[in-house]
Amino acid sequence: MGRILGISSILLLILTFPLESILAVTIQMNAGRIFKKVSIQKESETEIEVVDPDGVIYRIRKDKIKQITEDTPDTVPEFASDESIPTGAVKTPSPKDSLPEHSILLSQSLSNDGAFQGSDLFGERQARRNGTSYKDFYEAYFLTTSVEILGLPKQFKLGLTMMNPLVDRSNTDTDLRLQSTPGGPDQTYLLDKSIATGVLQFDPNEVKTRKEKNGLYDYLFTRAMYDHETKLGTFSAGFLFINQNDPTYVMRGYWVIGWKAPFWEWLNPQFSINNKMLNDYGGTFQGTHNYRLTVSHEFFKGETFRITPSLVVGYAEVNDNTDRKKGISDISPRLQFDYGKFFFAANMMYRATPALVDNATYTPNIGAYPDSNANDGLTIDPAKAYGYKNELIINYISSLSDDPAVKRALVDHYQQQHIVHVIFFYNIGYTIRI
Repeated sequence: MGRILGISSILLLILTFPLESILAVTIQMNAGRIFKKVSIQKESETEIEVVDPDGVIYRIRKDKIKQITEDTPDTVPEFASDESIPTGAVKTPSPKDSLPEHSILLSQSLSNDGAFQGSDLFGERQARRNGTSYKDFYEAYFLTTSVEILGLPKQFKLGLTMMNPLVDRSNTDTDLRLQSTPGGPDQTYLLDKSIATGVLQFDPNEVKTRKEKNGLYDYLFTRAMYDHETKLGTFSAGFLFINQNDPTYVMRGYWVIGWKAPFWEWLNPQFSINNKMLNDYGGTFQGTHNYRLTVSHEFFKGETFRITPSLVVGYAEVNDNTDRKKGISDISPRLQFDYGKFFFAANMMYRATPALVDNATYTPNIGAYPDSNANDGLTIDPAKAYGYKNELIINYISSLSDDPAVKRALVDHYQQQHIVHVIFFYNIGYTIRI
C-alpha cells in the first residue's frame, strides 16, 4: 500500500477504504507493533481482516497476535430521554475524529529507472539522448511521489503517481548532428565534403549542432477503480490515464478490468486486462490489450520488518495498430523489504518477446539505413549512430563494396545491437499518512 511496485504493478496504484465498523479494538503484535482503533471486518481460521480509522485495510495472521483489547468509547453516552424537557433528549456533539484521522497516504521513492508493460520509461531514452549503448542498468534517477486518498468507501480507489526525473532534464544538442534547423535532416556530410575538398561547403553560423527536446520527461499516472466483492472473488473496473510532458504523447488512457481470485490466498493471485481506449499519438496504439497476471506473498504480516516477493507476467495481444505483434511483453519479478515506514525493492523486467519493441515507434530509426527486419530483435546502437567519428567509419565501410546489399549488411553489422532483454532497477523510499 502506497508503495510503487515494479513493472506493473511500478507503476498502478491500489487504495483501500472502510466498511461500517464492527468492533473497535487495539491489536498488539508479538513483535511489538500496535494497531489502534481498528475494526474487525472478516475472520478466517488463520487471519483476521481489520480496517483502521483512515480506511486502510490490513490482513493479520492470528499466530502473530499477542493481545486484542476492546477500545472504550470516545464519546460520553447520550442522556436518556426526559419527558419533562420539551426539547427532547440532550445529545453530545459529534467528535472531531468522526472523520478519518488522515486524508492521504503519501509514498516517495528514488529509482534508477522505471518500466511499464515491457517498456523502459527512462533509461533507454537517456541512452539515445547521451549517445551511449543500450544496457541492462541505467542511472536515469527519478523521484516517484504517490498520493492515495484515504477515508473513501471501501469499494472506491483513487490515487495518482508522479515520476519526476532528477537528471538529464534539460535539452541538449542532437548527438553531434549538424542541422540548419532544429529537428532538420542531418547535414554532417557537408563537413565530410569540406575536409575532402579543403573548401568549406557550409555556413557554420547556419549549419551547426542544435538543441532538441531530448530531456527526460515527467510522467503522471492517475488511477480510479471500483471493486465489487462476490463469492467468486473481487471484480474491479476503472480507468488508468498516463500524462507525459512530451507534446507528442499528451495522454494515454486505459480501460482496466481486474479479478482477484478467492482461492490460493497465500499467493494473492490477481488478473487484469489493460485495454487502450485513448491515445494522442495518431491512434497508433489505440485498441491494444495487455493481459497481466500477478502473484505475491507478504511474509511477517503486521510486523515491523516484512518481506514481499511478487511476480507479474504480461501478454500483449496487439502491441500497436501498425505492427500488430503478439507475445509476452514482460516477466517482472520484484523483492521488497519493509521496515516500519521505509522500504527497498529490487526489480527486474525480462522482455521475453523483444520483437514487440522492435519498431520505429519504440526504438526510433536513427541508423544509416531504415530497419528492414522488425522481428530480429536488433536496433541501432545510439553510440554508433551520430558524430563525425561514426560518419568516417560508415563511409569507410561503404567504400569496401560497390554492391548496395553488401554495403547495407556491413553498415548494419556495425551499427546494430540486440534489444536489451533484461533491465534491472531499484526503489528506496518511505510511506507516511498525512
